[in-house]
Amino acid sequence: MEKIKFPRDIRVYIPLLVLFFVLFYLLPRAGKFNYEFQKGQPWMYDDLYATFEVPVLKSAAQEKEDRDQVTRDQRSFYHKDSNVPRIADEMADKLPPTFALVTKASLKKIYAKGFCDQLNTQAQTICCYEISTLVDTLPVVDVYTPERARRLLESNTQLLFESNTDSAAVENIKTILERCLLPNLIYDETRTRSELNKALDNIAHTSGVIHSGERIIARGEVVTARKELELKSYRLEFDKNYGYDGKLAFLWMSNAFIALLLVALLFFSILFTNAKIFADFHRYIYLLMIFLLTQLCIFLIGNPNFLHLYMVPFSLMALFLLSFFRKKVVLSVYLVSLFPMLILPMGVRLFFVWASAGVLNIFTFTYFSKGWKQFVNAFFTFLLMALVLLAFQFSASGVNPLPVKEWEYLLMGAFLAVAGYPFIYLFEKLFSLVSSHRLDDLSDTNSPLLQLLSRTAPGTYQHSLQVMNMSEAVARAVGADVSLIRAGALYHDVGKIQNPQCFVENQLGSDDFHKGLSYEESARMIIRHIADGEVIAEKYGLPAVVKRFIRSHHGTSCTGYFYGKFVEEGGDPERKEEFCYPGPKPVSAEEAVVMICDSIEAASRTLKVYSDESIAELVDRIVDGKMREGQFSETELSLSQLEMAKKEICNYLHQIHHARIVYPNINNINK
Repeated sequence: MEKIKFPRDIRVYIPLLVLFFVLFYLLPRAGKFNYEFQKGQPWMYDDLYATFEVPVLKSAAQEKEDRDQVTRDQRSFYHKDSNVPRIADEMADKLPPTFALVTKASLKKIYAKGFCDQLNTQAQTICCYEISTLVDTLPVVDVYTPERARRLLESNTQLLFESNTDSAAVENIKTILERCLLPNLIYDETRTRSELNKALDNIAHTSGVIHSGERIIARGEVVTARKELELKSYRLEFDKNYGYDGKLAFLWMSNAFIALLLVALLFFSILFTNAKIFADFHRYIYLLMIFLLTQLCIFLIGNPNFLHLYMVPFSLMALFLLSFFRKKVVLSVYLVSLFPMLILPMGVRLFFVWASAGVLNIFTFTYFSKGWKQFVNAFFTFLLMALVLLAFQFSASGVNPLPVKEWEYLLMGAFLAVAGYPFIYLFEKLFSLVSSHRLDDLSDTNSPLLQLLSRTAPGTYQHSLQVMNMSEAVARAVGADVSLIRAGALYHDVGKIQNPQCFVENQLGSDDFHKGLSYEESARMIIRHIADGEVIAEKYGLPAVVKRFIRSHHGTSCTGYFYGKFVEEGGDPERKEEFCYPGPKPVSAEEAVVMICDSIEAASRTLKVYSDESIAELVDRIVDGKMREGQFSETELSLSQLEMAKKEICNYLHQIHHARIVYPNINNINK
C-alpha cells in the first residue's frame, strides 16, 4: 500500500486554520428545537409536553384581523373652536332681518351638532377638545359637512328668496350666507394618528398560554392550524431562551470539535483524491473559497429559515469546482461541504436533495454545458430533486402534497445555477486559473496560433492532430483530463513554427535541412524548438498549464538519431548531454500521456507492416524505453494506467491503419 505523504508547506495549513475559526463562528451557539412538522401532517414523534410556560402567538391572519378591527374602531380628534359660532352670528347680522333670524336659527342647530370640512368618515365617532381638554364625543353621522350644512341653510331660507325679486340683493344675500358657514371642528391628523398607533401597539400578540407540564401534541395527532401555532410558539421560545441549558464551555467544545471535523474531512478528501492540489496555491485557495461560500449559505440562510436552502443553488458550487478539478476531487469536496446541513431542521432531507443534484450535475454537465442546454440540465436537476423530496415526503406522511412554496423554492434553486454559472469566468480571472472552457476554446483549430502552425508547418500540424486524437483516447481510458490533454497535444510542437524545415515532417522532398551541419549542430537545432515554443506561447498568451506540455513532452530524453550517428562515427559517448533536451520531466498524467503519444505517433510512420505484433512491439519498445530513461519518475501516472495506455494506443493504431478492400480492375473485367 502506498504511504500517505502529508504536505510540509506551512501555507497549506494556515488557510485551514482560518477556515476552522470561521466555521467555529458560524456554528449555532445554542441548542435547537429539533422536531420537524408541517400543517396537515401527523406528528411523528412521542407525545410532546411543555417544560416551561409559553404564550401562544397569534397567526399572521389573526394579527391582521385585529389591526383591521382597531383601525375600523379608531376615533378621530378635532379641535373645537368656540369662537366660530359668535363670528358666524356677527356675519349673519349683515343680512336683512328676516334672513338674519332664520340664518341664526339654522347656524345654532348646525353648531350644536358640530360643523367640519375635513370629516374622517372611516371613524365611528369623533372626539372634540378645546386646547387639550376633551369636551365632547360625537357620532360621525351627526356631524355636519359643508354640503349638509349648505342644504339645511338653503331649505330654511328658500321661501324668503322666493318673495324677493331683487336679483342683485339675492346675490348679495347668498354671498353673505356662504360666508356664515364657518367650520368649528378642525381635524387634528397628528393626534388622530398618534392615538391610532397607541391602540395598535396595545393589541395582544398572544391567544392563550401553554402551561408547564401540559401536553402540546400527541404522537400521530394531525398538526392543525392551532397546533401549528402552539408548536411554533414553543419552538420560538425554546430557541430563544431554553435552547441550551448546559455549561457554555461544553457547547463551545462541541462546536470546536465539529468545525475541526469538517476541516479534517475536507483536508483528507483533497489528500486522498489529488494531493498535488496543495502545491498549486491558487487552485487550493479557490477550492477553500468555494467550500467556505457553501458554509456561509448554509448557516446564514438556513438558520433563519431552513426552507430557503431549497432555492440556494448548491449544485452550482459543484460546477464551480468542476471547471478546475477532476470529478473525483469535486465529488468528495462537494459532499463534505454539504455535511453541515445535517444539523439543521429537516437536514437529512436537505442533504440528500442537494447531494443528488450535485452528483447529477457533475456527470451531466459535460453534455449540457453549452448555451441553452444548461436549461435542459437545470430541468433534469429539478426533476431529480423533486423525486428525492417526494420520496421523503411519502415516507413521512403518505400522499400529503408538498406546500406550493417548497416547489417554488426548488424550481428557483435548480434554475439559479444557470444564472450564476457565468461567475466562473470572474473566478478564473481572480485566481489565475484555467477552466475547462478556456482549454476547449484553445483546442479550436480555428484559433490564430493553430492556423499559423497549419500554414507554416503543415506536417507538424497534422502530427499534432494525430497526437491529440491518440492522447484523447488514452485520457478517456485512464481517467485523465480530456480538455487539458487536447490543448497540450495541439500546442506541444508549436515551437517548430520558427524553423519548420528543420523537421522531417515539413521537408516535403526538399533538400535535407541538416546537410552540411555537424551532428551537434543538428541536435541543437532540433532541441531549440522547445525554447522557441515557450517564446511563441508567451506571445500568444497560452496559460502556464499548456506551456508545461511544450517544455516536458520530450522530458530529458536524447535526440537518438543524431546521437547515434555521432557515436557511430567515433564521437565521445560521454558527450550525450549535448544531445539531450533540457526537461523538465512530465509531472502530471496528462503530460506523460502526450510524451508517449508524441513518440509513438512519429515512430509509427516508420512501420512497413501494421500487424498486431508490429504495433504491440513498437508501443512496448517506446514505453519501456521511456521508463528505462526515468522519464516517468516524477509523474503521477501509475503502472496500471501505463498498461491501459499501451492497450488503448494499440487499438488506436489498428483503427487508423486498418486493412482496406482491394477493388477489382474494372478495365480487366470488361475485356
